[in-house]
Amino acid sequence: MRSRKRSTVALLLVTAVCAMAARGAIAADGVAPAASVPHVRGAAVDAAVDASGRSLDIAALAERLRSARYVLLGEIHDDAQHHRLRAALLSALLADGRPTWVVFEQIDRQHNAAVAAAPRDTEVVVSAGQLDRKGWNWPLHRPLFDAALAGGATVLGGNLSRAEASSVVRGGVAQAPLELQRWLTAPAAADAALSPAWTPAQDAELRHQVDVGHCGALPSAMLASMALAQRARDAALAAAMTGAPPNVRVVLIAGNGHVRRDIGVPHYLAAARADGIVSIGFLERGSDGRTAADGPYDEAWFTAPVERPDPCASFRPASAAR
Repeated sequence: MRSRKRSTVALLLVTAVCAMAARGAIAADGVAPAASVPHVRGAAVDAAVDASGRSLDIAALAERLRSARYVLLGEIHDDAQHHRLRAALLSALLADGRPTWVVFEQIDRQHNAAVAAAPRDTEVVVSAGQLDRKGWNWPLHRPLFDAALAGGATVLGGNLSRAEASSVVRGGVAQAPLELQRWLTAPAAADAALSPAWTPAQDAELRHQVDVGHCGALPSAMLASMALAQRARDAALAAAMTGAPPNVRVVLIAGNGHVRRDIGVPHYLAAARADGIVSIGFLERGSDGRTAADGPYDEAWFTAPVERPDPCASFRPASAAR
């Protein structure tokens, strides 16, 4: 009976977490809270700078990315500036005519056959991919789908389904899709032949990010299983990317947590012995104008901060919120 109760709690938690992830409430996914489209501070909506304060030059950045095989573009999910900037970058990148796959976190991989069969129209493709329009605040991501389709790219999803993620939370690595299990070994059981192996330091950092991203509200016993589910999502995204033919460039559209060099998709690309990997985080400047990256990326670009509700308010007792 106790085991059944734990399984029920785990299922309820992962269901809530999946919903929060789509809304952009999980910091481990490189996100910020989202109840509605946030209000942008300042007039320079699309201004972006690097850590040194240099302005973003879309054409120059696209040129630097031309030789990359795998381009990972992060985001804060509810920040419309990030989507517009990345759509402009994607359009510039696709202008060279190189065959390109664009893999979206926002679509589960189980829908790829339907996406491939759909006419090349954004609304039709998004419907075929069963994108959660409410959860992802559609049409925030529309500029990216428009850019990918207009540029001749192949669009596909790479995320695990909610059912797959729930199975991992309940049953661990053994319940992950078979093709991903080799990438999900525990630090103590890591295969020396797998390069690079998942380390205790990476595991601790990911658990910390999951804890912080859920406002410290997750039971400590759940942190390991929730971190494993996050790893499974990253491995699934990497698997989708490495499935491209050798001459095809692959662009990933995902949250900043997924594109972190240390604990995100790049780890699994490296484990697959992929090269030509470039990860770019799109973040927000602090309220004081500071440009501090929340993790390791090859490049980090910062936009003006947006005003949004406190993501932890719903976790506090009503008496504490007053």
